Amino acid sequence: MSRATEIYAREFDSVFLKLSPSIRNLIEGKINDLGSRLSEYPHYRLKGRSEYRLRVGDYRIIYEFDQPRNILYLLTLGHRREIYR
Repeated sequence: MSRATEIYAREFDSVFLKLSPSIRNLIEGKINDLGSRLSEYPHYRLKGRSEYRLRVGDYRIIYEFDQPRNILYLLTLGHRREIYR
């Protein structure tokens, strides 16, 4: 299967661009891994919400996906202490 189309929310981009290059590289690698294995990736749904989380060190990516259309929606990103508030 081909890699999922990634759609970045404005909120995701605003946080992502402020991070250090080393952390951005880790996050990009994890997103690429998720996008290339969308159907068999272990998704973790947030309790009481429709979104999913992806752990990258101390950071969390909040996302949704449309498997039939092969689209990955990257909603937001943040440090694990603050992201769930």
